[in-house]
Amino acid sequence: MRTAMDSAKTVFLFPGVGAQQPNMFAEFLIYPEYRECLEEVSEISQVNLHEVIHGERRSDLKQVRIAQLALTATTVAIADILRKHCGLVPDFVMGHSLGQYPALCAAGYLDLATVTKVVSLRSEIVEACARQFDQGEMCWVLHVPAEVVAQEVEKARRDEGVEIYLSAVDAFDQATVSGEMAQIRRFAPRMEALGGLLYPLRIGGPFHSPLMADARAQLESKLDFLPDCATSSQPISRLVCNVSAAEAPAADLRTSILHHLIAPVQWLRSLQYVAQNGVTRYLEISPKAVLSYLNQRANLPIEPVCEPHDLFSFAQEMSAPERRHERFLQRCCYHLYSAKLPPIEDAAALEQLRRIRTEVKEALSTERKETAVIHARTQQWLSIVEDAGARSLAIDRRRLQNLFEAAEQRV
Repeated sequence: MRTAMDSAKTVFLFPGVGAQQPNMFAEFLIYPEYRECLEEVSEISQVNLHEVIHGERRSDLKQVRIAQLALTATTVAIADILRKHCGLVPDFVMGHSLGQYPALCAAGYLDLATVTKVVSLRSEIVEACARQFDQGEMCWVLHVPAEVVAQEVEKARRDEGVEIYLSAVDAFDQATVSGEMAQIRRFAPRMEALGGLLYPLRIGGPFHSPLMADARAQLESKLDFLPDCATSSQPISRLVCNVSAAEAPAADLRTSILHHLIAPVQWLRSLQYVAQNGVTRYLEISPKAVLSYLNQRANLPIEPVCEPHDLFSFAQEMSAPERRHERFLQRCCYHLYSAKLPPIEDAAALEQLRRIRTEVKEALSTERKETAVIHARTQQWLSIVEDAGARSLAIDRRRLQNLFEAAEQRV
């Protein structure tokens, strides 16, 4: 299924462990950005990802740490290709479980080297912590309203001492619980009595729950390499944290990364958040459709831009010069003619805005459409609106810059 790319708001979605598969994204090997991402993550992690994904070590993808590194490298690479070659910069990014880390990179909150260090260190600590439990596991609970599952989990812990925790809410009637299998078996009759079905995910640990508190403490002591995000980050998209189901503050990523270990993934609420903020398109950057299924079940007015198996042909189509140019002009016109303006009382500022619209209209009427002039005037427009509204439009200006650079490419 394809949905037209227009000026509608878009979110990029990144999957968690389980989406990986041998030779995934092989078509993208023609792009230097793809190969460079694999090389960078391989060098930092000391795992030869080209051999793991496209070579003779494909069975290693079953290992959680290697699967996480492979998904991080490949999905970040494709987001980078879509930005540089196609001029596609989403309004929002989101990731399910592990997917939050490539999302951090794609949105510009952290660079690939830093994200790789976090993912590698986190996976080692989490796996060691998981080994402390006797058959620690995560299980889907299907066919019971998620809010009922949450209530029953609390009751089982309070009334019967069952050590089990809610670890994800993916849909209205699909939740995940975490605990040792013996505890999950004690909890199962509650769900079965309500018509529910429990399905073990075979992840190998009670993740996204308070049972991972030791892992959180260990990781906290080793995150000194994180940059001062309040001053160094340059986001180009808004990141929705899958734990808070709200935008993650760039100035406090450490807290978000640590809380991510012990709190449930709020995927449904995160989808609802972007829908409430005007998103009507999503692109799942994944080897296979995992999140699209959950999106359909959320019954929100958000349509896929393309299916995961069409990503390569979609990128090829969108990289055509005329398509890049068209998207850049659409974004400029959106800012100049569609985006809501704050109250502006300064007569001089209003006159500047009117003059900008006139100049852009003239530039659009020429055969070459004078891209550089349109870009300069739209950036000027955003600066005036930013000053008048007393709120930052830095992300909008960086996004426009990326679109302009893509539009100006000759190939």
